[in-house]
Amino acid sequence: MNLTDENFEQAVKKEGLVLVDFFAEWCSPCSVLGPMLEKIEKDMEKRFTLLKADVNALPLTSQKFQVDRIPMVILFDKGNTISGFIGLKSEEEIR
Repeated sequence: MNLTDENFEQAVKKEGLVLVDFFAEWCSPCSVLGPMLEKIEKDMEKRFTLLKADVNALPLTSQKFQVDRIPMVILFDKGNTISGFIGLKSEEEIR
């Protein structure tokens, strides 16, 4: 799904857990974290849905969630923020 400011709320309100990776193409730590999150999603048999949010394409959403440092990851449950972290973490810390 191509996330936009207009469809972000609807995307994170679906049933189950949704993990949103706020990133930018120019961000080196983001390019390391993204594939790691994809691997975790696959390994955990899709117990959550991973969505990628390019901060340059979602300025209003990024501002709403105070994304001032990237990578930033937020876990949603039916649209409610339940957890998250900023920066590059190890795979073990993320799990």
